Amino acid sequence: MAKVVKSDEPISTGAKASQVRNDEIRETMSKILRVIFLFFAVVLALGAFLIAARDNVSQSNEIVKFVKHFADAVDGPFSRDNGIFKFSGKNAETKDAVVNWGIAAIVYLAIGRYVQHLLAPRKRR
Repeated sequence: MAKVVKSDEPISTGAKASQVRNDEIRETMSKILRVIFLFFAVVLALGAFLIAARDNVSQSNEIVKFVKHFADAVDGPFSRDNGIFKFSGKNAETKDAVVNWGIAAIVYLAIGRYVQHLLAPRKRR
């Protein structure tokens, strides 16, 4: 059973060390998750760029294929084929990718920031 510490009692050295260790783990996990969401956002933005520059970039390149497939895998409801926005006419594929994947990249950045805020330990005074 956990021991209840009253606010006027000093925290033991062992409890302080345990709390510091837990704070370090939470800080590290929050940073790792933010980097993962940042990576997703960068891949989506790069994928949109590669779609827009399709005439100047070899679409048969393995790196280009990987980026586009990875972006397709993480785009969620912001798919370039069946996303929130669907354009028609000239350059419709480029517009679909730039708008839908751009919004998805912004959403991933916001989620990463929010998750980091939730997980990071609060500053103590």
